[in-house]
Amino acid sequence: MRSAQAESSKWHLAESVAERVFAIYSEAFGSIEPLFEHVGQRPDGRRTLSSLPVADLARMTSFAINQLARRDAVMAGRQGLRGCDWRVVMYSLTSARTLREAIVRCCECFEAIDWRCGKMTLRTHGDTAQLELEAVRAGGSTLGGCLIDLFGMTEVHGLLGWLIDHPIAVRDAWLNHAPEIFEGLDLPDLPFLLRLDEGWNGFQFHASLLDYPVMRSWEDQQQRPLSNLLFVSSARDTDRMPVETRVRGIAMAALKNEGRLPAFGELVSALGGSEATLRRQLAREGTSYRQVRESCRRELALHLLRRTYISIEDIAGQLDYCDSDAFRQAFRAWTGYSPTAYRDGHGVGGRR
Repeated sequence: MRSAQAESSKWHLAESVAERVFAIYSEAFGSIEPLFEHVGQRPDGRRTLSSLPVADLARMTSFAINQLARRDAVMAGRQGLRGCDWRVVMYSLTSARTLREAIVRCCECFEAIDWRCGKMTLRTHGDTAQLELEAVRAGGSTLGGCLIDLFGMTEVHGLLGWLIDHPIAVRDAWLNHAPEIFEGLDLPDLPFLLRLDEGWNGFQFHASLLDYPVMRSWEDQQQRPLSNLLFVSSARDTDRMPVETRVRGIAMAALKNEGRLPAFGELVSALGGSEATLRRQLAREGTSYRQVRESCRRELALHLLRRTYISIEDIAGQLDYCDSDAFRQAFRAWTGYSPTAYRDGHGVGGRR
């Protein structure tokens, strides 16, 4: 159990992320005053993060992350990202015709500037697109490195959705850091499913979005709104979250707390509207409730197999399967392993 759970009602995700980043920034640079100056404010010991607008927290955190990443680059003997580098990237993105072309151009730009933004790779498998984001830094997995990678991934996700003026529903996301490192950040629940320590950073989404046209111009970037999923943190922001994210949150909560998946009608009651409307909304985001259910089951199954000694039969019941054979069949389809073999290789008693 995370120590912050008792305080989760008082701390939004945005504030928690900012608090962790500010602490690491302060340790690295000695003061957080430059972060306040970046948004035209002065630090005040009596002022709490919760009193700052979410948009200011996002800007301060982004500035801090960029400074920490530049420091990492210097420590690795490389040149940090320059303002002109990012302008070249943005110009390439906004002059593309489709999201696919924008991502390809971005990959090429990253290479042209000697990987100062890291490396980006696009892969497609049937109706699924995966975007891999590889950081280039010295040293191993640290709290600071984990935060930089997490923030960078959500920044890229928000930027791509802004380009096509359409929310990009994240089917799954990956962060190549050990569970104990991520858990050391002590963050509230994220608004997407995160898989840890599987060899890469990135996220996957419906491949049909790759053919969406780029709607933004170079001039639009100055007014780009807050779109980082880590900063969807207040009640007024909830309605801007992708429908899939909201459906996934309800389904995952029911699985974790009640060992069952809610009926589609329950989702409609919780979110409002009609069954037909909710189906259309999910379809527009390139998914369905069946896909969301399976994704939630997979995520929770991997967590329980890696982090607990719960029996396979009890896990099957927790995931709302009729019996353990049905769970074993589904798990093998997801991973290519049986649940027992996966646990032996990846679980609390396995190689990690």
